[in-house]
This record gives sequence, structure tokens and C-alpha cells, in this order.
Amino acid sequence: MYVRKSLLLFSLVAVSLFSCQEKKDDFFVRDAKEYTEKHCPQQMDEFTRLDSIVFEKGADGEVGTLHSYYSLVLTDEARAELMNRLGELGDMDLKVIRNSVILAKHKEAGVNFHYVYHDAETGDKIAEYHFTKNDYE
Repeated sequence: MYVRKSLLLFSLVAVSLFSCQEKKDDFFVRDAKEYTEKHCPQQMDEFTRLDSIVFEKGADGEVGTLHSYYSLVLTDEARAELMNRLGELGDMDLKVIRNSVILAKHKEAGVNFHYVYHDAETGDKIAEYHFTKNDYE
């Protein structure tokens, strides 16, 4: 009788624990939304402002994408310099993904990363980068 009650109790606890767990993509959506609400806009450096982060769930069985939207506050000279070095900006984003401890759960799940940079003055898109699991592993 004691064993049966223990098994029943264990079963109920296990079911309640697993039923309360949030699916990864739901967690990523909530996490991105909460981060944006609490921290954005966030000045990352002298020229770069993080405007928002959004997680887009993938279609059934597909991996989702974490979108990061930035505005760049540039002088004419800095804008010209950046246009000559756009590849380095993408390389830097990929390096951040590879080395980030904060994004460990995202990388483990195979999430895609999408970075979009806009000119803060004009709103024009300056650059856009997409990274998949194959890129950052």
C-alpha cells in the first residue's frame, strides 16, 4: 500500500512538473519581449543603439529566429567608414553569437539569428545579417 501511494505521489509530482514547463519557443518569445520592455532602447556603444529584440517562432517543427534591431547614430564620416567595413560588422555579430553564454539555450535549440541595422537619422536599412546553426557551430 505504501509503495502504491508513493508511486501515485511521484506520478502526480512528475506530471505537474512537466505540465508546468514552458516550451522553449514560448520561453524565447517571452524572454525577448521582457528584455525589450525592460532594457530597450539600450545604448550599446557610442554609435549603436539596440531598439528591440523579437523572437519569431518557426513553423511546425522548424527552428525559430531571434531578431535584433539596432539603430546606428553616425556622422557623415562614420557612415562612409562603416559602408566600407560592413562585412566586419557581420563578422562581429557572428563572433558574439559564438562566444555568448547568454545565448547558450538559443544555440542549443538551433535558433537562427537575424540582425538588422538602421540609420537612426533617416531610418534607412544599412545592413542585415542572418545566421543559422551551421554558421555559429
